[in-house]
Amino acid sequence: MSPKLGRLIVRMQNLLGILLVLASTTLNHGTVEAEVLQQAFRISPNDVEAHIGEEVVMHCEVDHRAGMVQWAKDGFVLGFNNEIEGFPRFSLNQNHSSGIYNLRITNASYEDAANYQCQVGPAKNNRPIRAGAKLTVLGSMKNRRGMYHRN
Repeated sequence: MSPKLGRLIVRMQNLLGILLVLASTTLNHGTVEAEVLQQAFRISPNDVEAHIGEEVVMHCEVDHRAGMVQWAKDGFVLGFNNEIEGFPRFSLNQNHSSGIYNLRITNASYEDAANYQCQVGPAKNNRPIRAGAKLTVLGSMKNRRGMYHRN
């Protein structure tokens, strides 16, 4: 009688609430081989154009996250917390269980124009991943009637 081949998926959370997904395959002679699914971007940030004063959301969603997620602005890391110290108009909108790590910028200004990067750090058996996007801030702003005027 030959052993059956099959696939078993095991999901568990570590002490930090990070979801770990292990996939195992039963091989010949009853041995089992396990592999860790690598963290990967489900949605990578895209380049954004915004007008002065507008709200900007830069999207970043991660599948099989194992490492910590943070954003960087022109190479300067902004940290892991929802409130970003030194950047009162910036916030990280996180939903760990859904893998959502969006960067929100209120009242966009010229100083916000930069290259941004969503960064997921390394973790056991997972390499770090990064995805970038450019924010361009335009010099006109919508008025209440939806018309644009120059500053």
